Amino acid sequence: MDMFNSANQAAVSMSLVNINNAAVLASARNAEAEKRSGRATTATTAKRNVSLAYTSTPALRQQTVQNLARQMQAKNASAGQAINNAFGPGKTDYNQLFGQMVQQSGLPANNAATAFAAYLEIAYVAVNGVPEASVTPAMDRAIQRQTTSLLGTNKALTSPAAVARLGEEMKLQAVVLYLSWQTAKKNGQEAQFKSNLASNFKSKGLDLSALRLTSNGLVKK
Repeated sequence: MDMFNSANQAAVSMSLVNINNAAVLASARNAEAEKRSGRATTATTAKRNVSLAYTSTPALRQQTVQNLARQMQAKNASAGQAINNAFGPGKTDYNQLFGQMVQQSGLPANNAATAFAAYLEIAYVAVNGVPEASVTPAMDRAIQRQTTSLLGTNKALTSPAAVARLGEEMKLQAVVLYLSWQTAKKNGQEAQFKSNLASNFKSKGLDLSALRLTSNGLVKK
């Protein structure tokens, strides 16, 4: 689906990673650092009994769209407008698109770990030029297990409402990232898109080019 033209695609793709959930990426960064060093602490490895499943409502989804549009608007007016044009009231329901994206994996769509996993997987595939068809349901499930573990240490997830907000934020960002990537490919801008995306993730402490996706999830090359 071509929801973003070449002009606002650039604005969206440049803004998206910069406004994603910092605590979530920090969890991924810290876990990777500890794995490399062989260290682990009680504080960072202790898991809390938090359900990552939630109920997605139309009101929550529209609030999520408006929140993302405002965040992008503050950085780039075209990016914020693109989000409203694509997913605002009466427009496409990103929840349906996300459901289609994860259907083959068999994973529950209304789950914060699934949404986070989808977002990371799309970014990984885009940055590394991995054929989408080569990603198997076993790989999908493996990365979801990793994100379930990561989110289990996220101290911001203190209530079902917080889980739902994060899940919908990551779900929408996964959809926007995927559509922006597809538009970049269509317009001959994939190389620049990949470079920007890789740089943005690296600036958050996560080098996607140093990872590979296997049936055990994302592992160091």
